[in-house]
Amino acid sequence: MSKGKQTKQQILATALNVATATSLNDLTIGGLATITGLSKSGLFGHFNSKENLQLEVLEYAQSIFTDAVIQPTVNMNSAMEKLLTTVECWLNWYRSQGSSCIFVSTSVEFDDQPGAIQDLVKKRLQQWLEYLTQLAQTAVNEGQMKGDARQFVFELYSLYLGSQHMVWVGFEDEQHTRFKCALSALIQRYQ
Repeated sequence: MSKGKQTKQQILATALNVATATSLNDLTIGGLATITGLSKSGLFGHFNSKENLQLEVLEYAQSIFTDAVIQPTVNMNSAMEKLLTTVECWLNWYRSQGSSCIFVSTSVEFDDQPGAIQDLVKKRLQQWLEYLTQLAQTAVNEGQMKGDARQFVFELYSLYLGSQHMVWVGFEDEQHTRFKCALSALIQRYQ
């Protein structure tokens, strides 16, 4: 990796930390320049606009998400094992970057702000839900689950969102114990 590319990766890592600590909307080139000790014009040269910075932070987060959540299951053969491992990885994928999932927080933050950020987050969340649906459908096809895979994913994602919110308000622990209990009950209903 070239020095310029390495520097940009470090900038994006810092920017992701900032965005998850506050909000993606609060992330600015000037604020990031202060935090990184780099010049505002140098950062502007990397991103050209606040929106481009935000989009690149989301793409950077997507690459981390893929490495942390999807890659660990690539060689698994059992659909149910793959699904359960994926969910386990999904619960805490963002912990090294911040206190919340950038995609969940940004989907809430930009739900009423049409534009490139909203479009990208919506697209990524749709892709994620389709991926989970494919995993669940494969488990159904293999006889490890029964029922409607899309309904299963709807319930799974609802539990995930609830768990993330409940951790934030202190009603769920950091290990997502209540989520895991609810997930176990959900899977039993589909077996």
